[in-house]
Amino acid sequence: MELEEETIFTVMDLCKFGVKQEIQAQYGYGERVRKERSQISFHCKYPKCPAHFNVAILDQNKYKLIKIVEEHDHSAPNDKSQYSSVFYRKYLEHYFQTDDNQRAIAQLNAFKDLEIPLTGPSIPEMYAQKPRAIKRFAERIHALQTRYSPDDVVSLQIFVQTVQEESPDDLIAFEVSDNNMCFYYAPFEGKAYAHSIKTFHIDSTYKLLRSNIPLYAFTGKIKDFHIFPFLYFFCQPDTYQNIQVCVCAYLRWVTIEPEYISMDCAPQIAQAIEESIPQAQIL
Repeated sequence: MELEEETIFTVMDLCKFGVKQEIQAQYGYGERVRKERSQISFHCKYPKCPAHFNVAILDQNKYKLIKIVEEHDHSAPNDKSQYSSVFYRKYLEHYFQTDDNQRAIAQLNAFKDLEIPLTGPSIPEMYAQKPRAIKRFAERIHALQTRYSPDDVVSLQIFVQTVQEESPDDLIAFEVSDNNMCFYYAPFEGKAYAHSIKTFHIDSTYKLLRSNIPLYAFTGKIKDFHIFPFLYFFCQPDTYQNIQVCVCAYLRWVTIEPEYISMDCAPQIAQAIEESIPQAQIL
């Protein structure tokens, strides 16, 4: 569908728009941050359905609609196959940021503000959150609200300093400059065990941190299983040089040279490993 005029969303506008798309589809939408991390794609989760819409991220509370495909190629699915609504969850996060004392009426306000119909025979399964789930939302947002500082960088700097003082055996660092940022953390408990691992795995996700920064995990691999992460790190910009800084700091700390490393297909990860650990065989 060609967009005839510019459409700008706040977070609440985006949630309301997304709920309308879900109600039209009678199915939940998924969220995928595109690789350039300047756009978010929301897509119908019904297998092979082409319906989706994309927004450009303008700032933390402003989005621009840049593409939309509204046609679905499926009938209404069984309620048991439903996914929870990503827009409903976003609404609750925003709601508890502004009024976390109103947990009892959170769901009622969500239905009202998002214009979720209550006149049908039943509430759509994707919006039927239980009190326990709403309680977890409220507790999560409260934890964010009571951080060391409202500024992300300052809060993380204070946290790192606290860990360094209270757990000096752990490896943790946060290096930040005007245009560069690297954070890495490895608990001491895994240091000795890392020496028994022959194959390590490095992978990332784009959904764990705000600001769309990928969080990497450096894990051990035994046969077909990944065991607990030995190292967590993120960097911005997401370059192979910054990845090298974090991975090499960990390898120096544990004094090992991995024999094998598996990874996802991101080219910056492969280049970082090839240049910093040339003796390792990439799987």
